[in-house]
Amino acid sequence: MINTVPSFHFSETQVTPRLNDQTTENKQSCLVRIYPAGVSGSLIPLTHRRLTIGRDQTCDLEVNDDFMSRMHAVLELTEGGYLLSDCNSRNGTIVNDKQITSLILRPGDQIRLGNHIFKFLSSDHVEAHYHEAVYEMMTLDAMTNLYNRRYFEDAFRREVLRSQRHSRQLSLLIFDIDRFKQINDKYGHLVGDEVLKALSARVRGRVRGDEIVARIGGEEFAVVLVETSKMNARLVAESLCELVRSSPLLPDRPDLITTISVGGVHTNGLELLSEQDLISQADQQLYLAKTSGRDCVRFD
Repeated sequence: MINTVPSFHFSETQVTPRLNDQTTENKQSCLVRIYPAGVSGSLIPLTHRRLTIGRDQTCDLEVNDDFMSRMHAVLELTEGGYLLSDCNSRNGTIVNDKQITSLILRPGDQIRLGNHIFKFLSSDHVEAHYHEAVYEMMTLDAMTNLYNRRYFEDAFRREVLRSQRHSRQLSLLIFDIDRFKQINDKYGHLVGDEVLKALSARVRGRVRGDEIVARIGGEEFAVVLVETSKMNARLVAESLCELVRSSPLLPDRPDLITTISVGGVHTNGLELLSEQDLISQADQQLYLAKTSGRDCVRFD
C-alpha cells in the first residue's frame, strides 16, 4: 500500500507515502516519527508537494491510530515553506504543545497527531539531524522528554555494577500516578497526556543533574539516586509526593487533583543483587504503597 520512492538514503527503514506531483524543493525535508518509538518506518521523506495524513486508507500517509481522525491533517509545500493544516480533526493538531489550525513549520518542530508524535526536519544537514532524532527516540520518551525504559535499564545496570565495585550507596524509586485510568476516563486521553507531561516537568525540576529520571511505563516512572543514603532517598520520595499533591498539575483544571505512590529500595553495594532484583523489590514496595491507601511512600 506504500510505495518506496526515497529522495535520500539512510540505513534504517524508510517509509515513503503514496503521492503524486513531486516537489522540486532544493532542501531535503522529512518527518521523523519519534513516538511511538521504533526505528523501522520512522522516516517519511517529503518528496512531494502535498501530504494528507490520517487513519483512512485513502490518505497519503495512513496511520493506524484510533485517536487520529480519518482525514486528520494536510502538509503542503508553499512559497513560505511547508504549511501544516488541521482538517477539523476530533483531537486537534498540536505543534510544540500548542493546538494549531494552520502553521508554517520550522525545522525541529514537534507535531502531535493523535497518539503519534513527529519531528519536522528541513535543512542541508537533514541526514545528521535525522540520526540525532533517532538517537533521541531511542533514549528519550517523546511525550515527557524524560529518559525511556530502554535507557533506564542500561543506565541502572551500569550504576548497580558501579555500586558493587566501589561499595557505593544506590537507591531506586519507582512511582506511578494514582487512579490515572479515572483521570483518562473523566477528562479524556489528551488531558491525561497533559498530566503526564506536567508531572514529568515538575519532578525533573526536583532531582539533581546526576540523577536519572525515566518514564518506564504508561504512568510509571523511576528515579535512580546515586550515592544517596536510605534516609535521604526516603526524604526525596516523600518530597516527590508533596511536590505533586501541593498544587494542581494543570492550572486550568484546578479540580483535577493528582497524587503519586512511591516504592523504594536501597543498597550499599555489599549485597550481590542484580538490577532486576532491585527493580522487583521497588515494584513490591510500590504495590504496598498502593494497597496502603496511595499518596504515600513504602521503602525497603
